[in-house]
Amino acid sequence: MGHHTEEGKHLDETPPPYSLSGASPAPPQQIPQLIPQQIPQQIPQEVQIKRQFPPAFSMYRESSWTQRNYMIGEHQSAPLYAVSLHSGWSGQPDIVLHNGPSDQRPPLAGVTRSGFVTSATVTLPPVPGSGMQAAEEKMEYSGGFAHSAHTFSIEVGIGKAARREAFEWRHSSGSVIKGLDARSSGWKLVRLATGPPGGIVGPSFVAGGARSSDGKEVVAVWAWASGSLTKKLKFQFLGSGANGVLGERWAIMAVITALRIWDRERRKRNQSVASSAGGGGAGA
Repeated sequence: MGHHTEEGKHLDETPPPYSLSGASPAPPQQIPQLIPQQIPQQIPQEVQIKRQFPPAFSMYRESSWTQRNYMIGEHQSAPLYAVSLHSGWSGQPDIVLHNGPSDQRPPLAGVTRSGFVTSATVTLPPVPGSGMQAAEEKMEYSGGFAHSAHTFSIEVGIGKAARREAFEWRHSSGSVIKGLDARSSGWKLVRLATGPPGGIVGPSFVAGGARSSDGKEVVAVWAWASGSLTKKLKFQFLGSGANGVLGERWAIMAVITALRIWDRERRKRNQSVASSAGGGGAGA
């Protein structure tokens, strides 16, 4: 997801968390160890965000007998990142996105449910130049009969001009979901701001992609996969989310929050099956 703006020359001033296509390699970024209730530990220099997400990808279960280990990639035979799920007493976040195709690789991001409520805490690489070892962001849920949404805020844009914006995952069964060739309903990520991201000036920014019912730009979508025993979900960046102007740190946030929603729905399904069998279930 490379940048396509005249401001691209400024990328070298404050590189994103990991290198973009056509950009100079980013200097080492310290990636946080995801240890709840502890100060994130410094990670060795070789542990860096080495590549961006492809514009579209799927998540696959590693084997038919486990529901704890998954992989992300354009094809099952070419995994890019591992995803592991953990129980509440493991000392790990509920979901860990690993910095490579093995769950033995260090964490790139993680998300943990906030107790028994529906909000969650996301741990990310820090804002470049902040001097922090890690950053935590909140993901909040609001639900009702006609509207279900998960919201978060994060810095987007280029260099020192980046600014915080709000985004909202909304449940959808519209055309953007149908374009995934997955299940008929899923989630769309809506950018709530309307102007160009920080550092993008005037006509160099043209919001593309689909629009939500209230006219906001849709920057990513995902849905449960269908017709496969191992493929679990399909994900696609759209518009500003696909052309790179929101930044690769934003892309990590988009992916890890999508995985949080997927895991929440997975837990509900398991709970429903367990309840039908007379057993207990996992929380949201």
